[in-house]
Amino acid sequence: MINYGKVEKMKDEKMKIEERMQNMKKFYTKAGELIDKLPDAIPVKTREKLKDVILGDKELKKLMEGIETHRPPRIFLIGRTGVGKSSLINALCGTYVAGVSDTRSCTSETQVYKCMDGDRTLMEICDTRGIAESESINSEISAEAMLISQINEFSPDVAILMLNCTHRDDVTRDVEFLKTLAKSYQETNSLRLPIVVVINKSDEMAPSRFKEPSTYPQSKVDKIQEVVSYYKGIIVRSGLKIDDIIAVSSLIDWQTPDGLEISVEDIENLPKKDIENLQIAFDGRYRIEELLDILEEAIQDFEAQMGLRMAARLTEVVRRLAKHLNTVFSGIAATVALTPIPVSDIYVLLILQAVLVTLIASLSGRDISLDTAKEFIFSMGGVAGLGYTFKLIAQQATKFLNGVWPGAGSAISSGIAAVGTSAIGKAAIGYYIEGKGLEEAKKVFDSEKNKK
Repeated sequence: MINYGKVEKMKDEKMKIEERMQNMKKFYTKAGELIDKLPDAIPVKTREKLKDVILGDKELKKLMEGIETHRPPRIFLIGRTGVGKSSLINALCGTYVAGVSDTRSCTSETQVYKCMDGDRTLMEICDTRGIAESESINSEISAEAMLISQINEFSPDVAILMLNCTHRDDVTRDVEFLKTLAKSYQETNSLRLPIVVVINKSDEMAPSRFKEPSTYPQSKVDKIQEVVSYYKGIIVRSGLKIDDIIAVSSLIDWQTPDGLEISVEDIENLPKKDIENLQIAFDGRYRIEELLDILEEAIQDFEAQMGLRMAARLTEVVRRLAKHLNTVFSGIAATVALTPIPVSDIYVLLILQAVLVTLIASLSGRDISLDTAKEFIFSMGGVAGLGYTFKLIAQQATKFLNGVWPGAGSAISSGIAAVGTSAIGKAAIGYYIEGKGLEEAKKVFDSEKNKK
């Protein structure tokens, strides 16, 4: 039975991150009000343009909607006994899987589980052995037909064919089954079934004594790639269309909160509290982040895609939101700076950057005012913000070039504004989200400014 559990500290961190995103979403909806409060010196048309660009950004709006409407992704796993399906779920979530609710059991050994984190469903897993190991109920109904019917009823967002890196099994029957399943799924749902091939247990490839991915010798990496090529050849020749194929290691050793290392076989003998608070003693995961990228790309339903992010990479969701905000606001800053009147856009640029910093801070769970955000911006430029102020003045001076060469000064000003805003955003991400100190954030600002 697949299990799911979570170290208490990690549970708290997940809850905090979700709260941050909810706070950020609420703040985002108020961005229009903030723009309306810009100084009267800013033309109405400029305010409307700013509001339209910020609130009308399709990708940002989609991400915000995903926070509210995400659902647990439905994943179909097919793989023979011992291939490491349970360990893969652990590796994807970064936690020991304990306390899973078994919602349905089928006679053909297909089971559907909900991976739970308290009352929250992270993902739904339809787990089956390889078709070569499945048995039919009777002579009238084949194991293949039963599985296809049950899987179509489950309606997975993605199918994962799991193979073993150290055993080159004859996977022809499983591949042919997936071809039939994909065809049936297409006919039933009018959608293509995404299929990702995962070759697990890369850590066991010789020389097997190297378990830490960063220490894999080239000979081991080459052998892993040979296995990938071997299976890929079988799949391609069979005519099965897949989204991607990747070799991974799901190796994680576990320990109790008091530091007692324990084997997976003995975990169920632990007190319930210890199981719920298991911690990673050794992390031998290999290319799991790349696999998550592949799964995100393969899943077509956006709500399920966001659900995968919420289940397995919440921190990455926060960073992605912050980075996208930074890109959006940098573009807006460049547009604002194209106005040909010197000094008039200093106010709006400062306010824009303050709104950006405030939004990024809200992702970290901090509720700061625009004035506090301005102080952060000034602190990036030197004592009392004089350095940054002089940079703004220098930027505005380029606009006087317009009198000599029309448009040249504004173009230069636009570039400076975009680079400066991007540098401020990245410094804020470092300070508020990544936990860097103020001095480190300044280094990020200076590095980004000088790099561009």
